[in-house]
Amino acid sequence: MADETFLKRQMLILKLLRHISEPLEDPELVQIKDSYSPLNSLSVYKDPQLVQKVVRKLENGQMLNRDNIFVLFDPVHRRQMIDVFEILYFANDYDTFFKTAVWLRDRMNPRQFLYAFSVALLHRKDCRGFTLPPAYEITPHMFLTTDVVRQAYQAKMTRTPKVIPMQFTGSVRNQEQRVAYFGEDIGMNSHHSHWHMDFPFWWKPEYGVEKDRKGELFYYMHHQLIARFDAERLSNYLPVVEPLDWEKPIVQGFAPGAMYENGQEFPVRPDNMNFHDLPWLTIEDMKGYEDRIRDAIASGFVISVDDSLVYLNDTRGIDVLGAVIESSEHSQNKELYGSLHNNAHVLLGKVTDYSLKYGLPPGVMEHFETATRDPAFFRLHKLVDNLFKEHKDLLPPYTKEDLAFPGVSIDAVKVVGTCKASTPNQLVTYFDEFNIDLANAVEGHYKEGDVQIKASVNRLNHEPFKYVITVHSDKVAEGIVRIFIAPKYDWFGEVVPLDKIRWSLIELDRFPVHLRQGDNVIVRSSQDSTVTIPEPRSYPELIKEIEDALNGQDEYAIDKYHRHCGYPHRLLLPKGTSGGMVFNLYVTITNYEQDKVHPGVTVDEVDNLTSLGYCGVLDGVIPDGRPMGYPYDRPIPDKEVFNIPNSKVIEVTIKNAK
Repeated sequence: MADETFLKRQMLILKLLRHISEPLEDPELVQIKDSYSPLNSLSVYKDPQLVQKVVRKLENGQMLNRDNIFVLFDPVHRRQMIDVFEILYFANDYDTFFKTAVWLRDRMNPRQFLYAFSVALLHRKDCRGFTLPPAYEITPHMFLTTDVVRQAYQAKMTRTPKVIPMQFTGSVRNQEQRVAYFGEDIGMNSHHSHWHMDFPFWWKPEYGVEKDRKGELFYYMHHQLIARFDAERLSNYLPVVEPLDWEKPIVQGFAPGAMYENGQEFPVRPDNMNFHDLPWLTIEDMKGYEDRIRDAIASGFVISVDDSLVYLNDTRGIDVLGAVIESSEHSQNKELYGSLHNNAHVLLGKVTDYSLKYGLPPGVMEHFETATRDPAFFRLHKLVDNLFKEHKDLLPPYTKEDLAFPGVSIDAVKVVGTCKASTPNQLVTYFDEFNIDLANAVEGHYKEGDVQIKASVNRLNHEPFKYVITVHSDKVAEGIVRIFIAPKYDWFGEVVPLDKIRWSLIELDRFPVHLRQGDNVIVRSSQDSTVTIPEPRSYPELIKEIEDALNGQDEYAIDKYHRHCGYPHRLLLPKGTSGGMVFNLYVTITNYEQDKVHPGVTVDEVDNLTSLGYCGVLDGVIPDGRPMGYPYDRPIPDKEVFNIPNSKVIEVTIKNAK
């Protein structure tokens, strides 16, 4: 349970992030801002010279202007942000960290400050357990449409409580509108944004926190998004997404219908735009990077900066390749292999003003909060995903001996809904209404008695269900249950072979189990999935919980395992169809003793970790030593290899109840 010190700190964090574009108003925070000076406290920082440099730049107007648009991909913006992050991250104690953040907040670009502060808070040991408000409530302009913001201002000015419905972009004439509910889902946008805070591409080894299998996580998280997007397209009678091609038009345009907080509109991209060179980057550069990456995959090694060869065709090769493709600070050779992923985001974001002639603001692809709203995001990541597939296809297939768990057999699997009227092996999805607090979307400080203004969004959800797995074991053992799902039929209505569908498998859960000798019945709730997180608490909910705890009306629990990064639980299942869409459910139990990384890690400790599937471990080692996507991550030339006792496949139907 939280003590008074923790509660007061959590409350001040919430107040610090409210209306980040406006000056602080809370008396306690204003007092800190006016009385604290980093230059008078240089001894409490790891790098006093860096503190002096940043303060000097702020005083001389050499940092990003408060009204400008912060873009992480911009090298100048990023260098400034990293300087601020390092000051906050390496502050000697919590008080120094927070006072410095308060001093910086009103003196620098709001979103640049927010990103640096958030990443520092997520990674400091003395900040464990603190909760950030939902990203879409801190910077709602990055998640809402212009029309919603306009109506919110009207409601604020007339002091009229209002719930504003937000529509997805596009119209019925646009086929991509059918899957806009997925790409424009605010929870999914928030997850993508937080993933890149937990695993920044600019993260340096000298920060002292090893990002275990970061390159592999980059591959797997985006791979799963592509698998989900393709399943959503099939659920809406659309073919799977096609990869980008540097020499062909970007078929689908996109009109974001949104604006930045400074009033500038996100640029619109018409259909069939072609790629063009930027002043500092050419399409030939991108093709060259892609060709060299393909050569590395084909040869089985990458060439590091010291001209040594780094082997790819083993279990850890995917991690090396992920760092190269992104490219992160862990890339073996940035000069040779470039920055394929990051540069592609910029090329797509600036495709309508590639010569910078019109000075258009950055496009949605230039921000992690907004990128997934653009259909081109999935075309880009299909291109990237195909590179990873080329690598995986060159690895030797698993044998029956590799996959076996001797003495353990799965006798039966069924999926049961928690509703009394549910049908076995039938899962139900539906759309619900969700309200977003818009207090931060309009200027003017929050005051007691302010009218409530909210946006209402339509979101995909599903009815809760549970897996019932009957297992026989001839011994006491510990295992890991791995559950995947994939459409049984392709767009043409034909059954997809296992070797092809393996690349479209969507991970639903991965959890450890204790097996006793004899028969075991494993019952697992869908709500306990290790690839998802529950709905985050809203700004008002967090503030009320803290106030109640400070007033002694309730207790506030600190969750040291809490992760902001995580796929929304309500998006666990693809939409399916109104008549019922057939999927195959794949269940495999593997040997925990062979899979675990450290001898001392217990099954119960692993089961405490949240959003492990997509977000790994924030600082530490991922306990599952198997490749992500195992056992379906390698070619399957002979499907009989998977005809093993510890694996079972059943048919399930996903029905969308609208």
